[in-house]
Amino acid sequence: MTKSVYLTATEGNAGTRQVFLAAVEKLRERYPNFAIFRPFTNGQIADDHVFQELLAAIGREDDLDRAWGTNREALFSNEEAAMNQLVKRFTDYTHPFDAVLIVGVCDGDTIFPGLLSRIGRAAAHLGTTVVPIISGALRSAHQISHITRLSAQEISGAHAPISALIVTEAGEEYTVEDAAELDSPAIVKTAGTAMELTDSDTEILVSAMEEESQVVTPLSFTASLIARARANRKRIVLPESTDDRILKAADELISREVAEIILLGDAQAVAKRAAELGLDLSAAQIVSPQDPELLDKYATEFARLREKKGVTYEQAREKVQDLSYFGTMMVHLGDADGMVSGAIHTTAHTIVPSFQIIKTKPGADLVSSCFLMLMEDRVYVYGDCAVTPNPDPAQLASIAISSAETATQFGVDPRVAMLSYSTGTSGKGPDVDAVVEATAIARERQPQLMLEGPIQYDAAVDATVAATKLPDSAVAGRATVFIFPNLSAGNIGYKAVQRSAGAVAVGPVLQGLNKPVNDLSRGALVEDIVNTVAITAIQAQG
Repeated sequence: MTKSVYLTATEGNAGTRQVFLAAVEKLRERYPNFAIFRPFTNGQIADDHVFQELLAAIGREDDLDRAWGTNREALFSNEEAAMNQLVKRFTDYTHPFDAVLIVGVCDGDTIFPGLLSRIGRAAAHLGTTVVPIISGALRSAHQISHITRLSAQEISGAHAPISALIVTEAGEEYTVEDAAELDSPAIVKTAGTAMELTDSDTEILVSAMEEESQVVTPLSFTASLIARARANRKRIVLPESTDDRILKAADELISREVAEIILLGDAQAVAKRAAELGLDLSAAQIVSPQDPELLDKYATEFARLREKKGVTYEQAREKVQDLSYFGTMMVHLGDADGMVSGAIHTTAHTIVPSFQIIKTKPGADLVSSCFLMLMEDRVYVYGDCAVTPNPDPAQLASIAISSAETATQFGVDPRVAMLSYSTGTSGKGPDVDAVVEATAIARERQPQLMLEGPIQYDAAVDATVAATKLPDSAVAGRATVFIFPNLSAGNIGYKAVQRSAGAVAVGPVLQGLNKPVNDLSRGALVEDIVNTVAITAIQAQG
C-alpha cells in the first residue's frame, strides 16, 4: 500500500509554502518514487500556483490534471459526492507510488467554517494521518497551545489521527515540550528562522508518513479493496451482460484496472449497447454461452460431477446453457477465477450451481455467508445473514471459523462473539445451550481463535457493559466478528444496523467455497457491483 501523510494549515497565512517546499525536498530524498496530491482546489486547477510549484519541484508538472481530488465548491454543494470523487481519484492516481504527500490548506486558500472537520473526514477517508501546521506569529505560548489543542480536537473528532505537529513563527518561549500535550512529535520553528528541516525534523515527518491509520471508514475500506484487487488482477466472469449496470461496472473495473472482466453474451449485442451507453469494453473478454466447444466441455464435466444423481450428458448440456451454471463451470474449470451474479437473478439461482459444482473447500463443512458492515470508523463482520436458516451447533461453529477467516482476509483482526440473549451463564434454555456447544466446538477446532460465547451484543461491543458482565474476557467489549444464532436473527440484525446506524453493508460474501462466487442484490448499484467484483478478486488471490 502507498504510504501517505496529510500536511495542512489550520488557518490562513501560516507560512505553508515554505513548509511544503522543505517537506517535499526531504521526503523526496527518502522516497524516490514520490508523489504529491491536492485533495481540494480553490477553483480552476490551473490557478493553483503553490500546487503547481510543488509538482514542478518533483518533476511532475504533467500530472496537474490528475493529482487532485475535487474542488471546494463541490465539497460544499454535495460533500458525500465530493468525498467519493476525492477517494476514487486519490486511489487511482497514487497506487503506483511508494509515498504521497497530501497538500492541504496553503497560504492564500479560502478559510471557511467547518474546514477542520472536513479535513479530518477527508484524511479518514484517505486512510492517512494529519500533520497540522499552526502559526505562532504574534501569539503567546499559551495561545499557541490553545489553538493547537482546539484544532487537533476538531480534526481528530472527525476520526483522523494526528501524527505530528508543525508550529511556524513561534516565540522563543514556545518549545517542543509545550507541544507534548498532543502526544505527537512536534517541529517548532521560531520567528525569523529559515524553514529548513533538520535530520530530527525529517525523521518526524518520515515517521508520520510511515504511521498507519487504524481508522477505517466506508470510503477508505472500499478504496483498499480496489487497491488490493488491482495488485494481483484476477479474471472475474459477469454472466448478466444484458443489464446496463453490469456493463457500466465492467467499464469502471476495466478503466481502473481492478480485474480482467469476462462477460457472457452475444459479442455484437454487448458492443452495440456499450456504444449506446458511451462505454469502452474493448478490453473485456466476451464469451458466448452457446459456444459449442465450451458447451461440450462444460456438459461433460457437469455430467461427471452429477453422475451419482443420474444426470446424463444431454441433461447436463441443457443445464450448463443457463448463465449461472455456465459461469460457475468457467470458474470450476479455471477459465475464470471468480464469478459475480445476481443483478437480475435470485440468490438461489446464483449460488445453487456453486453448491453442486465448486463445493466446499478443505476444512469447511458448509457454505455460509457474512456481511462486511462498514461503520463510521471501523469494519465489523456479521454472519450468517443470508444462507443458513437454522444452523446446528457444528454448523454455527463452522460459520464462526469461516467468518473469522473472511475477516482476516479483509484486514479485520478477528475477535469473535457468539451472540445470544444470554451472556456467560446468565441465561438458560435450548437456544443458549446450542451457542454454548457451538462455542466449544469452534474452540476445539481453532484453539488459537479469540472467541467468546454465549454473549449479548451490548457486552460484545461496549467496554463498560463488558466490564460488568464478562470482566475477564479478551473479546467482550472489543468484538469485531458477530455470529448470529440463526438466519432470522442475522438478517434482522444486519438490516437494523444498516438502516438505523447508517452502516454500509457489503455482501453477502459467500465463504467456504473452493473458488469464489458472490451474489448481488437485484437492487445493486454500479458501485456495489464494482465492490463485489473487487471482493471476489481478493478471495481468488487466496
